[in-house]
Amino acid sequence: MIIPKFSQIKVKDYFPESKVLSNGIKVYSFNNPEMDVVFMKIIFDNAGTISQDKFFTASLTKTQLNQGTKDFSAQELADEIDFYGLNYLPSTSNERTSLGFSFLKQYQKDVLPLIEQMIKYPVFPENNLKVAINNARQEYLLKLQKTNFLAHKTFMQELFGKENPYGMYARVEDYDNVKADDLRDFYRKRYSCNQCYIMLSGNVDEEFYSLLDKSLGQDFWNKTTADTTRQEINIDLTPKNKTIITPLDSAVQASIAMGRLMPKVAHEDFISLSVLNCLFGGYFNSRLMSNIREEKGYTYGIDSVIAPFKYGSVMLIVSDVTADKDNATLDEIRKEMKRLREEKVSEDELATVKNYMIGDLLRATDGVQEISENYEYFIRYNLPDTYNSYMLNKVQSTTADDIIELANKYFKEDEFLISISKNNNK
Repeated sequence: MIIPKFSQIKVKDYFPESKVLSNGIKVYSFNNPEMDVVFMKIIFDNAGTISQDKFFTASLTKTQLNQGTKDFSAQELADEIDFYGLNYLPSTSNERTSLGFSFLKQYQKDVLPLIEQMIKYPVFPENNLKVAINNARQEYLLKLQKTNFLAHKTFMQELFGKENPYGMYARVEDYDNVKADDLRDFYRKRYSCNQCYIMLSGNVDEEFYSLLDKSLGQDFWNKTTADTTRQEINIDLTPKNKTIITPLDSAVQASIAMGRLMPKVAHEDFISLSVLNCLFGGYFNSRLMSNIREEKGYTYGIDSVIAPFKYGSVMLIVSDVTADKDNATLDEIRKEMKRLREEKVSEDELATVKNYMIGDLLRATDGVQEISENYEYFIRYNLPDTYNSYMLNKVQSTTADDIIELANKYFKEDEFLISISKNNNK
C-alpha cells in the first residue's frame, strides 16, 4: 500500500443547500438520501452565558425546554420522546446555545411537532427547576474540589478580568438566586425566530422542509420580546505575565493552566499558528508529550489547545502533574518554547504534524453530519465556504522558517499567564 504524501492530498469544499423558512429562519442542509437518520441543530447565536443577567440562566434554560410545554407535561413529553427515539443534545458556550436533535427519518412527522413544543411553548415548571438546580449545585460543588477546574477558573478570571463576561464565575450561592421567571425571561429574550439558524444533515428532502416550515416557520415566535442587542465586550490585550496559586488542601496532584490571548480565526497567522501549536502540544507525539510525559514522567497527559471565540482565541496549556512537579513541568514547557524559537524544526517532524492535521481535516468532512458541523464553524466565525481548501493549502505551505518566526512572535514566556492549583502543604 502506498500512502500519499500530505502534499498530494486534496480536500473538497462542501456547499450546503440553503433555504429560508416563512418567518425568515435560515436553514443549511447537507443531504444524504441513503441515510435513515436526520440530524438537526438549532443555533441561538445570542443565548450564551455572556448574555445572561443572572448566573446559570443560560445553561439551565436549555435543560428545561423538555420539562413540560403548553400541551405536554414533563412525563408526557418524555414518554413521546422515548417512544420515537428522539435524541436531544443541548449545549451552551459563552456566546451561543445549540439544541441538537437526531431521529429516524420515518418518524419526522411525529418528531417535529415535539421539537416545536420544546422550542416555542416551554413552561419552565418551578418544581422541575428545583430538581435541576439541586443536581447542578452538586456537580458544581464537585468541580470546586478539582484542581484542574480551579486552575482553569483562576486563569480565565485573570486573563479577562473578573468583571468581564468571559472571566466571570459564579459562586455556589448564586444557584439560590435562580427562579423559573429568570429562565422564562431569558427564553423570551434570546430564543426567537430572528436570532437563530438551523443546520440539517442526513435524509433531508422536500417533505421534511415542508414539515419544518409548518412547525417552526409559520409564526414569528418571540420576535416581539427578543433582545437582539449584541453585547460589545472590551478585551484587554495586554500580556498577563504572572503566576497565581489557588490552594486546595485535599489535592493529591497539581494542575497547571498556562496560556495567553491569540489572534482571531480569520487572522492570517491563525492556521500556521495552529500547526505550531500542534507540534508543540496538540497531539500525542507533540514536544510537550514526548518530554513531560514520556521522558520525565511528570504527568499522564499534557495538552496545548487554541480555543477560538468572537474576539480572538486563547492558547491554553493544561496538565495534571505529580504534586511536587509543577515547577519542574513549567521549566520544561519554557524549555520547549525556547527550542522552537531557536532551533528549526526538521522536515520529517513538520511533515508528521501536517499529516496529522490534514487527517483531522479529512475526518471533519467524512460524512454529512461531520460536514454540517464543520460548516457551522464557518458560519460562527464568518469564514468563507472555501475555508477547508484554504486551510489545507495553508497547512501544506507552512515551512520550518514560518514555525520559528511564529514561535518568536507568540511564544514569549513573559507574555504567558500561569495558574496553578495544588495542595500548598505538600
